[in-house]
Amino acid sequence: MLSAGSLVGRPCLSERPVASSHVVRNAIARAPLQCRSQACSSSGSDGQQQPCQPDALNSSQPISTSGRSRQLFGAIVGSAAIALPSLGGSGWRNGGSGSGCGGSGGGWGWGGWGSSGNAGGGNGPLYDIAAADDKAKSGKKKKSKKSKKQEEEQQQEEDDGLDITETEEEPEPEDAQKTRAQLLITSETELEEITHAADTAGDGQRHGTHRCVEVVIEGWPEVGALPRVNELKDLLNVQEGFYFDHQDIVEDRRKLELQYDEYIANVDIRTEYVDDKSNHQRVVYKFRPFVFEGIDNIEIKGSTLMPQRVVDDIVKTCLPANPYRVDIGLMDKVREKIEKWYQDRGLPFCYVGYFDGMEEGTLRANVIEAKINNISVRYERPKLGESDNEIYSQGEVVPADKIVAASRFKKGEHYHIDDGQDAINNIYACGLIEEINIEPEQDMQDPSKINIKVVVEEVQPKSMELDLDWAFQLKDGVPQITRQSLIPGGSLELTHENLFGDSQSLSVSLSSSDWRNPSADLGFQMSYTEPFYAPNTTRNVQVFNTRKMSPVFTPGAESDVPPVFVDRFGAKAWTSHTGGQDNKVEHNLLLQQVSTVDENGQMVVKGTKVSRGYYADNGPPTTLSGTGRDVSLSYQGFCALDNVQFVNGNQLGTRALLQVDQGLNLQVPLPGGRKLGFNGGLYNRMIGSITHFMQLPGLKPLTDDDVWLKRKAPNTLVLHTRAGNCIGDMASYDYFTLGGPYSVRGYNHGELGACRRFVEAAAEVRAPLKNLSDKMPGTVYAFVEMGSDLGSSRSLAGSPTEFYRKAGHGTSYGVGLKALGACRFEYARDCNAGTGAVFVQWGERF
Repeated sequence: MLSAGSLVGRPCLSERPVASSHVVRNAIARAPLQCRSQACSSSGSDGQQQPCQPDALNSSQPISTSGRSRQLFGAIVGSAAIALPSLGGSGWRNGGSGSGCGGSGGGWGWGGWGSSGNAGGGNGPLYDIAAADDKAKSGKKKKSKKSKKQEEEQQQEEDDGLDITETEEEPEPEDAQKTRAQLLITSETELEEITHAADTAGDGQRHGTHRCVEVVIEGWPEVGALPRVNELKDLLNVQEGFYFDHQDIVEDRRKLELQYDEYIANVDIRTEYVDDKSNHQRVVYKFRPFVFEGIDNIEIKGSTLMPQRVVDDIVKTCLPANPYRVDIGLMDKVREKIEKWYQDRGLPFCYVGYFDGMEEGTLRANVIEAKINNISVRYERPKLGESDNEIYSQGEVVPADKIVAASRFKKGEHYHIDDGQDAINNIYACGLIEEINIEPEQDMQDPSKINIKVVVEEVQPKSMELDLDWAFQLKDGVPQITRQSLIPGGSLELTHENLFGDSQSLSVSLSSSDWRNPSADLGFQMSYTEPFYAPNTTRNVQVFNTRKMSPVFTPGAESDVPPVFVDRFGAKAWTSHTGGQDNKVEHNLLLQQVSTVDENGQMVVKGTKVSRGYYADNGPPTTLSGTGRDVSLSYQGFCALDNVQFVNGNQLGTRALLQVDQGLNLQVPLPGGRKLGFNGGLYNRMIGSITHFMQLPGLKPLTDDDVWLKRKAPNTLVLHTRAGNCIGDMASYDYFTLGGPYSVRGYNHGELGACRRFVEAAAEVRAPLKNLSDKMPGTVYAFVEMGSDLGSSRSLAGSPTEFYRKAGHGTSYGVGLKALGACRFEYARDCNAGTGAVFVQWGERF
């Protein structure tokens, strides 16, 4: 007998995956509630439990299921076979004194409607197992006696069934749906042939195959996670337009009993002929959901994280006006409100496990708030020529305990939806992992526990990288091929991970623009890293030598300005601490020698230009010392607060960056006019920026189905502002510059000016093309940007903005296409000159 208070839930893992973040978010979605049958018996009309009758197999039973007789059904099926009813079969008791299944009260069955144990009458087809077996044997024996015409008719009907099988479902008009069953009914011509065959045979029986022309669903509750009627039809073995037999009915009953008996108290299945001659039939599934009487209270148990006011509000809003009658619709409403509260707070492993207490007059929702129990690491690496990855037990670069410590998962804590992304960022910060997947899974033995598996792919312990590049000068927009342009440049990098057996790494790189004569501008960099110096903290030391062209000494309105290159040679030591998603704090100490040289490597003291045919060498000084060479010691602090996430390729969230540079170059005067100390100056330089990515206002926000199923990306509006200021001594190589692909688009690097303080603002609208078609990858966007030096250029030595006749401010607008990864094809309009140009850039603007 079914206990009214034993509805149990089975947890299951959600199949919705995490986009772009490599997190496998196996969130717990509550499985359908499970009913427990407690005895293999049925109640008679007197209310006493009746034992399972062995001879029930020999009686004509209607095809029906009851939540109160699950084990009886299992016993019958497991014994031998299921006897399906024949026309006029006797009823079989399977209920109480009320409505049974062809028993003492009456019930729907395949054999029709039985009443008080008498013969069931109605429209049930002449079909039972014994008759079917006899007919099958007879058919085998007489197969050779079939006429050629009969075989062709049978083959034609099978072909018709195959045609229906291959037809894809499409939305139909209401009129078409009404006539769908009629269209599948035997035609007049076919009826005449069947009638003629019946008259010829003289047996008075129906002819043709058993084909279902219509599936009818009655009483199915469309609530919560249950499938809708059309979805339920797709799950059945019996399908409209297809042949079926008794085994299909039996399997449908078994499937419905196992999957949905927690919602359904009883399901009856019957068939009806649709005409007088053929065996074409209509199959009706009639469901009776659970209804509990005498419920006057709702209780939420086990919700330790939920405030009492939320509990009271759920109870108040869900308690029905008629508190003595509770059905599964109300139970699903309670479950949905509870689980939504947890999901809105990022707790996917907190859910309603089961309901009970109905026998006490209380609908009690038992909440499971699962906690982290075990954290393990699995190492994988791709196999050459194979799709499956190789799994190995010991890490070759990063030990498992280091990965677990970096993930910051704690046993006994609740799993938050952002914990996986935080763990990925923390583990990635060590720089020794190529790929990471976080797989949280609920313990099947104990649903209150969560086991987390961290799947990682390590970098190669030793590696070498060689990059070659060729540079071409443009003339009137056309690349010019010269002897010099054919000489390659590039870089060579050697890396050794796990240098001393504790994940330390050492890398050395060399770069030059001319490998024929690399000593002219050879750059090198050697870095040593300890990724696990402290929890979530990396310690780094670097020695470097670099050369870059200064954007300060570039032409504005002047047509010819010799370039000035800035050489930096020095050492840098810093620590980097990560926390949260992309939050980071860095502390740097930098000692460097800065030299300014021309393209031939000769020292440059002042900027120069050619104006109106004259050479002017009285430009801004290139260094603070006035000798073309400075030695500087400085501290640099950097902070990033970043919660930006990628949603199918487009960003949403906010990013704030702050960088502070403090010059530490004290000088002590000595006799004779000499000074002791560094000549990099005392200064404080600060840059801050904030960028906000939001869904475009005025458009309908994307739903979960749009994001997860249709893989659509949001149309976004990007708002960006950036500002900087410097006080104290300031050398040209530390000036702020305006213009360029990461400043104000439509201008070259430094084309708008050099300054002591500045402000920039930008807005960009993005529309993903894949929302229109999967064959159109990429994103189109439109932007407008502006920048100003706030008149601060005049306070710099030599006033470089004025000397090179730059505007000091500028505005631009344009459109672009981002495709091929992060490649940007842009048309930008220079509002100062009133001209436009096409640019190709690589990397994100913001």
